[in-house]
Amino acid sequence: MARGPGALDKWARRLFRLAVVAFAFGAGLYVAWARVFPWGPVQAGVKTTVSAVMSWREDRPRLGVWGYADVPVDSVGAKRVRLTAEGGSELRDPVVLVDVPGSFGDRCPGALGCLAVEYEGRGQAGRTWLAASLPNGGGSAPLEKALGVVSAELIKAHYATPYPNGDLLVSFWYDAWHYPGAAGVGRVGQDGQLQWFTTEGYSHHEAHVGAGDTVWIAGLTLEEPNRRLPGGLGDWQCDREHLTLDRVNVLDENGALVDSISVLDAFLASAWAPALIHADPCDPFHLNSVALVGEDVSGLPDVRPGDLVLSLRNLHAFAVLDRETGVVKRYATGTFVRPHSAKHLGGSEFVLFDNKGGYAPLASNPHWYSRVLVVDLASGEERVVFPRTAERRWQSAQLGRISLSPDRARVLASVSRAGRAVEVRIADGAVLAEFDFVHDVRRFGRFPADSGAVRSGEGAAFYAREAR
Repeated sequence: MARGPGALDKWARRLFRLAVVAFAFGAGLYVAWARVFPWGPVQAGVKTTVSAVMSWREDRPRLGVWGYADVPVDSVGAKRVRLTAEGGSELRDPVVLVDVPGSFGDRCPGALGCLAVEYEGRGQAGRTWLAASLPNGGGSAPLEKALGVVSAELIKAHYATPYPNGDLLVSFWYDAWHYPGAAGVGRVGQDGQLQWFTTEGYSHHEAHVGAGDTVWIAGLTLEEPNRRLPGGLGDWQCDREHLTLDRVNVLDENGALVDSISVLDAFLASAWAPALIHADPCDPFHLNSVALVGEDVSGLPDVRPGDLVLSLRNLHAFAVLDRETGVVKRYATGTFVRPHSAKHLGGSEFVLFDNKGGYAPLASNPHWYSRVLVVDLASGEERVVFPRTAERRWQSAQLGRISLSPDRARVLASVSRAGRAVEVRIADGAVLAEFDFVHDVRRFGRFPADSGAVRSGEGAAFYAREAR
């Protein structure tokens, strides 16, 4: 039977629709393979939407990366500090533990919990710093966020640094559904109130508090996604809306931004500019800590006290910048991978948290792990301070921090994703104390009464009086 014109039109419409679907599918595959427009916006949209959906399905407050802890729920406070035989019967210096909102409910039973708790002596809790909400859910710095996300509920303390009088300099962070993640930085008293707060310059990560309460901290700018580097160093072609370029921000005692040093300019003016050829085209440096060179520096003729020590995660390196000119004086790479928290130890030695440089090539269980390394910048030699034994091969891929004791003989290492911190003697790697970021969260009504102990994966430990 012959088919009429109507039947042919129907098949033509079907074939046309099929062709459109095939074209869209093929174009999508090409965009994903070549990472051309609109790959960046689509990727960001999927990420923020998935993150937002996950957040809506969870009760508040979120405790970040956490897991059930095999700890009696009524004894979490007593389990946070354990002194070892090598360390003796008391902590030599008070230690502050800081964690996400909702933590330390045994010390601060309110909904927000404590921002931080100090431990001293035989491990007894002392001072507390209350957690408080930020004004208007943060600041006015431009950022992108998923539709419907309420920013005020998603801000957490990211890093904290002590002031001499006991206040805390706290950098705040948005969760993954905001870009950029920096939510601001502020000075927090023990009552949890902000004495000042700023979003200017997108300050973030771990800071150094210096003389006169001057703050040295990582900052950033958002630039056009494509940039040609001078001197034949190539092009950065970022598939996101913005290229992130790091800076060192200098804040005065009131939080005002008084200076800002471009990390890119520092490299381009130095002999280490070729290190940028293979850098991440969207986030070439990922500056995550700023520290100052100490007065006892030696063996490095060009390095002076007060020069800047920068930890550069995405270059797997740390660098020393001239404090006055901003030019790179020294650039160090080694076996360390994605480092954090690089600091001057003394002489020509520096200590850092090596996130992923440890590796156990065992046939039965090969794995990477985090380490604390001492690096001699004069000779390039490395020395592993922690871990010295296999049972403490913990992992922290993204976070991590070290804090130097006032006498620079000991280091606190926070392996954040493992929910642990240790105090280690630098000379021989002996573990003097262990800290466990366990919390009772039964008050949120989210867990059964007999299983409300969780271990947080975003906490950190530091000395109440750090080496300066």
